[in-house]
Order: sequence, then structure tokens, then C-alpha cells
Amino acid sequence: MSRTYIKICGLKKSDDLVYADSLDIDFLGLIFTPKSPRCISEDRLKEISSLTITKPLVGVFMDQPVEYVNQIKNIMSLDYLQFHGSESHEYCKSFNTPFIKTVHIGSEQTVIDQMLVESASMTLFDTQISNQRGGTGTTFNWSNLIEDHSLQKIIETREYLVAGGLNLDNINDLLVTYKPKGLDVSSGIEHSVGMKDHEKMERFVKIVRTFDS
Repeated sequence: MSRTYIKICGLKKSDDLVYADSLDIDFLGLIFTPKSPRCISEDRLKEISSLTITKPLVGVFMDQPVEYVNQIKNIMSLDYLQFHGSESHEYCKSFNTPFIKTVHIGSEQTVIDQMLVESASMTLFDTQISNQRGGTGTTFNWSNLIEDHSLQKIIETREYLVAGGLNLDNINDLLVTYKPKGLDVSSGIEHSVGMKDHEKMERFVKIVRTFDS
């Protein structure tokens, strides 16, 4: 039986984080880039840093100063860093922490830094619309997962997550048709921006684990 990685991202509230931690998932994502409406505020950071969490924590950053990333990493004891912007190989490696690197998939040919991908613990495929990278709540064309040769080496040899507009209505189609190694969900399991719906979270996980079995 193969097991699909599940990452629940954009967690802002303590009760959402604790509930997500109780589910059969693999990663909890916390966003620290101010461009996102799911960015964790300084006040909330203090609150959630005191929680006892058992699942690996992923801190999501986007082209931010090294000092800021290190500050958050130390406060939260992050297990992984996720870089969602145009960060260089040297930058990503400098933190001596396992990292996830985003590959942005839009209407034009996908550009991949092979050295960066090979250094990453995982790659994240996410939707890009114009200049908006991630957080679109929109799927990219999933046929890219089998038709885009630039993605094939990653898919065949590396660990990866598919993000962008995943929800309860479309997830089964993605699983059955493309059998991705992992999934990253955020807006599709919310009742409002940044506020997770616990029933949707549980149903999402159940759909994936039923497929796995």
C-alpha cells in the first residue's frame, strides 16, 4: 500500500493547528510571508509557539531576509522551510534545515533549477497566475504532470507535493488519474480565508487515505 503525503497549509489559529495535528497527515504548514492573507502575525506566533505539536512543522517564506527566516525558525523550531519565491540554491542551503522548493506552473513553459530541486527534500508544484505565485485557490493544468518533460525527472525520481486549488470536489480525480506522491491543501478546506473547516479537513484526509488503501 502506497501512502500519499498530505500537507495542510495556511494554518493560523491554534485550535486549527491542534486539530490538524490529530489527523493522519504528514506536514503542517505555517505561512510567514506578509503577502499572504494566511500570514501568522507576531501576536499569534507567540501563542502557537507554546503548543505541543507532534507533526513536522513547515514554515513558508518568500524572498525574505535570512535574519527573518532564522528568527522564525528558532521561535517555532521548524522542521522544514518552504521557499515559495525566487530563492537561490545558496540561500536555501544556508539554513542547514531540510527545505521544500516551489516550482510555479503557469501558462508558459515551466522553469526548473535542477540543482535546487536535487538539494530540496521535496518539490512543491503550485499554480502561478500572472505574477501571483500560490494562494490562488486555482488548479494548474494537471495534464502537465504527465505531459511536461521538465517535470518528469522530478516526478520519477524525487518526493513532491501538488498544490493549488485542491478541494473535496476535485481531489479524487487528481488521485485516480495522476496518482501524485503528495498533496498540499489550504483554501479548499476553509470556511473563510485562513479559518479551517474541521469537517472538511477530516473529509479530505479520509478521501486520500481511502484511496491509499
